[in-house]
Amino acid sequence: MRLVFLILLLLPFSQAKWFDYLMNTTTDLYCNVLTCCDDPNIHFKYHFLEREIKTLVFGQHLVSDVVLNAIKSHWLKENPQKALVLSFHGPTGCGKNYVAEIIARNAFSGGLRSHQVKHIVATNDFPDVRKINEYRISLRDLIISTVKKCPRALFIFDETDKLPAKLLDTIKPFIDYHPLISRFDFRKTIFIFLSNRGGSEIANITLENYENGFPREQLTMNHFERRLSEHAYNADGGLKDSSIIFHHLIDHYIPFLPLQKEHVKSCIKTYLQKRRHDNLKPNVIQKILDSLAYFPKSSNAFSAFGCKRVVAKTDLELSKLGNDEL
Repeated sequence: MRLVFLILLLLPFSQAKWFDYLMNTTTDLYCNVLTCCDDPNIHFKYHFLEREIKTLVFGQHLVSDVVLNAIKSHWLKENPQKALVLSFHGPTGCGKNYVAEIIARNAFSGGLRSHQVKHIVATNDFPDVRKINEYRISLRDLIISTVKKCPRALFIFDETDKLPAKLLDTIKPFIDYHPLISRFDFRKTIFIFLSNRGGSEIANITLENYENGFPREQLTMNHFERRLSEHAYNADGGLKDSSIIFHHLIDHYIPFLPLQKEHVKSCIKTYLQKRRHDNLKPNVIQKILDSLAYFPKSSNAFSAFGCKRVVAKTDLELSKLGNDEL
């Protein structure tokens, strides 16, 4: 940008009409290389977000309700009081990463590839507990440098339960009720923690209510939230004894419920549509369903791995079929 202004200074005043052209061209180039804080790079598409979560995420009515409304409320506020902090908990394969990805692509044009979206994987980015002090500095610098470009930013912490203990205390100033930190406003940012911690608790609550004939859709946040916050605070992992829990800075603890066979079947059908094999006979889909693991032994009501192994099992079954059956 400095180069542009130097060029402009050398132009005769009569050629000032070049100003708009040069500024627009340079801005477009800058936005393509980095990220601008204006549309279309950062544009919250609520209706697309709502449609994708409701049509592509199966069996998670609490996610559909709480996550959608929390993000909508936070994003549309001109001056939110603090950053939005969501903590996703649940068994593997129930949609935690998938929902985070859907949020990213409906808020930032580049989705997970956007410069304003940071997807942090604990076992890759912070694998060595002996480097905790080094990690604290790098995490702080990452957050500040991202928000410095634009106050709209999304930070996704995958495998939160595998982060070094106390590392997440580094982010406390950025998610607290401070108007400015290091001269920047962090209150428009969103932080999402993904964790398998609490998965057993969620599964037990869901199973208990299922066996007592209590409809899944009538489970509310009250059944889970307090127990999840206590579990996250006391269990080993990135949130153990965390000041961000102690100071109540996590806005919502979101339970991802274990999936039932009907939900897994929906996952299979969605993947088959993607592969353009949505006209397969019902017995093929049943074979795929039967190849997956379920619990408890008494009823086999819930999928042991959610939809995580659906792609592998479906591809395997498709490979067995002849061309006339595809």
